[in-house]
Amino acid sequence: MNERERIDAVRKSMNLSARQFAQEIHVRPGTISNMMAGRNNPSLDVMRRIMERYPTLNPEWLILGVGKMWRTAPGQEAGLFDSLAPEGMNAVVRNTTKEEPQAPAAPPKQIRNIVVYYTDGTYEEFLRN
Repeated sequence: MNERERIDAVRKSMNLSARQFAQEIHVRPGTISNMMAGRNNPSLDVMRRIMERYPTLNPEWLILGVGKMWRTAPGQEAGLFDSLAPEGMNAVVRNTTKEEPQAPAAPPKQIRNIVVYYTDGTYEEFLRN
């Protein structure tokens, strides 16, 4: 099954006409018509729009034809681990904590002196005792 056929399978599984499907994924109906007639191949933009509109659709299936069409049933929320292959579920998870180096605490700042400049060119300096 090629990309066009997979896109058409998605459309049919949603019980949509080509025009309705185009509206769902926000493309012109002619885009879908030309694609289904074999005049154009699906663009990356069309594939992206399909995946955005149907988040439970398996992107590997849509692009490569690998796996099942849906990660979960259409309309259901995809779970965090739905896209993991079964072998990925057996992976060892290590809980490591990386301690950030702490900068030494700086001593509190204190005022040492204040200088006031006047418009006549003179100044006064106030020193802390």
